Amino acid sequence: MRPNRKLALVTGRFTAENAVKSIQPSSRSPLSSVYLAATSGASALALEAIVIPNPIEKIKEEDIQILVTNSVPEGKTIGYERELPGDSELNRREFLAEVSSFANTLGGDLVFGVDKAQGIPSAVVGLTIADMDHEIRKLDGILRTGLQPRIRYDIQPVMFRDGKLVLIVRAERSWLGPHSVVFKSHDKFYGRTSAGKHSLDVSELRTAFGFSQTVVSRIRSFRTDRIIALAKNETPVPLEPGSKLVLHCISFESLGAPRDLDIAQFYTQPDKVWVMNSSAWNHRINSEGFVTFSGGATAGSYTQVFRSGIIEVVDGTTLNLLYEGKRQIPSVSYEHRILEFLPKCFQILHELGTMPPIAVALTLVNVQGLRMGSAGLDCVTSFPIRQNHIISPEAVVNSFDEKPARILKPLFDFVWNACGYPESRNFNAQGDWVQRS
Repeated sequence: MRPNRKLALVTGRFTAENAVKSIQPSSRSPLSSVYLAATSGASALALEAIVIPNPIEKIKEEDIQILVTNSVPEGKTIGYERELPGDSELNRREFLAEVSSFANTLGGDLVFGVDKAQGIPSAVVGLTIADMDHEIRKLDGILRTGLQPRIRYDIQPVMFRDGKLVLIVRAERSWLGPHSVVFKSHDKFYGRTSAGKHSLDVSELRTAFGFSQTVVSRIRSFRTDRIIALAKNETPVPLEPGSKLVLHCISFESLGAPRDLDIAQFYTQPDKVWVMNSSAWNHRINSEGFVTFSGGATAGSYTQVFRSGIIEVVDGTTLNLLYEGKRQIPSVSYEHRILEFLPKCFQILHELGTMPPIAVALTLVNVQGLRMGSAGLDCVTSFPIRQNHIISPEAVVNSFDEKPARILKPLFDFVWNACGYPESRNFNAQGDWVQRS
């Protein structure tokens, strides 16, 4: 069971002209800035193995029993409790402190129904629960209302063959923390060490808040490097000069220590890596990862899957077509293509084993002078784009189940803003894409 998730926009001023002017072109590879940043902060981003490595829905009796047999102590990623939290304020506050301490550190599991002695599990005693659904809803309610900002978590019961019941609350490591316990105005932050949870001190809080800003900085460093390369037509495959429509899906995991994901699987299954605005494509392995592309010697579009868990989708045709003798932004078709393509990107990340959060970003490269146009909108009445590049804020997606329209509407609105309109005309009041313009 997961809590309700909200879509977040990474905030902060990030204009196209300032971003590109402030960084000089270099001969570095597209991912070098991310790798260098990760190396410099490797200790802060180092991952510790989760004690129960299985997906929570696949945890079985044997996974719990082995913790007891091997006397695996409580630590950064595991904790034990004999009973579920009671209804007192102190019990609920302690539960929130435990779970948030995992989210603020490396993520981890809080296992209910296991007895312990000095932090070492001694026996699986099981829980006595009359109504499991009711207990899960109660814990879910405590977590949804008692922490700010909300965290990502799962709650999973595990039934033993002898009838004993264990309940696991798994908190995922948060990239958007730190998270505070706000239940009854408690308002404290917690982290974890090998000795268990502890209240974060001023220095640790400064580091935790700084880490969130570091994630934003690394995303924008990567995007800036790519914008410079795309503007100069330094692409994985040659593209025709002109305007480019760019979609990035950047997993937060890719911003940690350097990763080398298994992209070779796509070489034998290139149909899993689609190319925007194309029904057939070529493919090859390259130094950055794996790329698919339409066309021959000069491509119209491509999709680059980076080894780190980043996807770059570039359409080099949509913004260069003539409409009534003029180059315009085809407001309906370009939004429709991106809405259809985003789930394909999520499927690629899922195949790689990369999980949210994901930063989704939209960039229009070399578009100075273009106007917004469509069948129902006179482009003459729109303003020409003044900048060379339109760089949207990033939308942070916490679940692959998010509706593409909800994710992309703020990004589309940003492009319409550049053309003098308050928002995209293709959405209704409920935020559904209805192709109005």
